[in-house]
Amino acid sequence: MEELPSTAVGIRLQDGVILGAVRRLSYGGYVLSKSAKKVFPISRFGIGGAGLFGDLQALTRIMNANIKYYELYNNRPISTRAAAKLLSIILYQYKYMPFISEVLFGGVDNGEPQLYVLDPLGSLLDDIYAAVGSGARVAIGVLEAEYSEKLTLTQGRELTIKSLRASAERDVTSGDGIDILTISKDGKINTEFLSS
Repeated sequence: MEELPSTAVGIRLQDGVILGAVRRLSYGGYVLSKSAKKVFPISRFGIGGAGLFGDLQALTRIMNANIKYYELYNNRPISTRAAAKLLSIILYQYKYMPFISEVLFGGVDNGEPQLYVLDPLGSLLDDIYAAVGSGARVAIGVLEAEYSEKLTLTQGRELTIKSLRASAERDVTSGDGIDILTISKDGKINTEFLSS
C-alpha cells in the first residue's frame, strides 16, 4: 500500500496520552488546505490519523455515534480498549471498500493511559508510541531516540511536537501547523494548535 499523506503521532505516558497531527491536506503533490484538523476528541477519547481526510472525518463521526449508542444501551461508559476494538470492527467491515486512513486512538481508563494503532483494515495494535502517514519514518526515528516511560506530559508534548516538526521538514505532505490533543491521567482533554 502506498504511504498515506500527512503525519500523526501518538505517545502513551504514565500521566496520559498525547496525539498530534500536522494540518496540511494534500493529494498527489497538491496542497488542498493548510488548516485540516486531523486530531479530534470523542467522548473521553482522542482519535487522529493520516490518510484521506474525508475518511478520517467519517470514522470520527461513526465512532462518536457508536460510543454514544453503546453507553446509552449499556448504561455505562465504554472502556478505551472496547472502543478501540469497536473501531477495529468498523474498519474491518469495510475491508472491500476501506477507509483509507491509518488511525491512532487513545484514552485513559481508571488512571491507566492507553494508545492503539489501527490500519485501514482494522488491525489493532496496543503501543507505547506510534507514527502513521507519509512522514512516519522520520517521526518514529525521533520518537525511538527520545522516548522514555518516565517522560512527563509536558515532556511528551514537546517530543510529539519535535517529531511532527521533523517530519514536516522532510515530508512534502506534512506541515502547516500542528494539532495536539492531550488526555491526562485524570481524564481531562486539552486540545491546542501550534503554527509552523
